Amino acid sequence: MITWKQPLTGYEWLIHQIWYLEVEHGDTIEQLPQLIPNPRAHLLFTPMKQSFSYQGSSKHISGQGSHLLAASDQLLTLVDTAPLRRIGITFRPEGLYLLNKASKDLINQCGWFDWLTPMFDNQFQNALWQCRSKKNIIGCINRQIDALSLATNIDKPFSISQKAITAMEQHDLDINTLAEQCACSRRTLERSFRQVTGLSIKNYQLMMKLEQMILALYKQPGDIDWATFSQQFGFSDQSHLIRQIKQQLKRTPSRYLEKRDLTIDIYGDFE
Repeated sequence: MITWKQPLTGYEWLIHQIWYLEVEHGDTIEQLPQLIPNPRAHLLFTPMKQSFSYQGSSKHISGQGSHLLAASDQLLTLVDTAPLRRIGITFRPEGLYLLNKASKDLINQCGWFDWLTPMFDNQFQNALWQCRSKKNIIGCINRQIDALSLATNIDKPFSISQKAITAMEQHDLDINTLAEQCACSRRTLERSFRQVTGLSIKNYQLMMKLEQMILALYKQPGDIDWATFSQQFGFSDQSHLIRQIKQQLKRTPSRYLEKRDLTIDIYGDFE
């Protein structure tokens, strides 16, 4: 298996990371990765006839070729079989809005949408698959993003949402304080945030807290003091923490620790 990931220099404000995954014929994917609810959209470039499959709690999404996996508030199982190759662009939660200002309607959607074709056409995808090194892949994507001139699409809702997300990445803030930092009313903040991300601020905060908890659990080498862990993530008690994790992940924390099979990145690696 070959994997790598890195930021796209100069576009950290738009793109979370670029990544690559290759699983060769004969390699075994021992555990099907579980992708936690995630506010980031992933644009995946694959060979035309390569299949993809995502199993959610309420629906199964499958198809072939390149596709966009939009932000999801559901736990998704990635049903992968070798061989496979993927090149991915993971956008920041507010990033997809600059490609399509109707992206708020794409929550829990997956596929290749018509509006993607003029931006990432067959000529670009063929050039991408001709790249033989990490440097060349990054360069090819960088040139394509440059050509899109996405900064010209920035508007007030995007700017407000980006300020809010940046603030929430640094501090645990209530919505009123967040609105003050964004220099707007609470109503304007909530409306702008949903317009840009498709999520309420509360749902976004729950997703990010869940990501932080899963990463912290994954890194725990031994027994966990659940009372201390609950306080660390702002839960009133252990039972509140367990209820929240069961609601989001359909399993208890102890059951997760038995397998540690939940992933944050689309291809099964952690931040």
